Amino acid sequence: MSITKKITCIFVIFATVLSLSACDMPIKIIGSIPEPRDTVTGFFDSVCAGDFKKSDKYLSGMSLSMKKDIEGHFASKLYDYLVKSYAYQINGDVVSSQLDAECKVDFTYLDLNLLSDDLKARSTQLGKRYIAENKEGYVEEKDGAINLTDSGAEKIAEEALDDLMKNSEKYCSTKTFDITLKYSGGKWLISLTDELFEAISGGFDLDAQ
Repeated sequence: MSITKKITCIFVIFATVLSLSACDMPIKIIGSIPEPRDTVTGFFDSVCAGDFKKSDKYLSGMSLSMKKDIEGHFASKLYDYLVKSYAYQINGDVVSSQLDAECKVDFTYLDLNLLSDDLKARSTQLGKRYIAENKEGYVEEKDGAINLTDSGAEKIAEEALDDLMKNSEKYCSTKTFDITLKYSGGKWLISLTDELFEAISGGFDLDAQ
């Protein structure tokens, strides 16, 4: 066979491969792709452990690294209670089609919207009591009046929070979210919705704060 004929045969074979239908090709690719369910469980396991640096590795173009923004004893305590409240369950199967996948997840979290009014009421109650008692370490006298110090107010908020968290399930919400994934760069990545991000943040729309 001449070189010209060999080259022609190669082009014919190459053209035949390219002519395979679009539905045939992904079947061969999908066989080597990891299960998208592993990404979903890996992401939510990391979230529930408070390891947001690790959970970011499962996300497409977003970050959950919230702890760097936490300042003060009260905020740190609230953050810890928030993480401890997390729980999840994959609702049904993780269904994949070509390079896309989706599922539903039930996610439980400490809902700061439910907590807010009771926390304010309990803190006010403690504040009034400690002012009446002139409690050392919480109040100061200035211009003939006894008021809470800034550190005293923060300690009161912490005490109020600890008290309310004895019945923490009262302040938890569970919502169902659609989780979508795309296969890119050799791995499945989750597209994080605003709704899920807000739930992980305790129910607040952080951009609106």
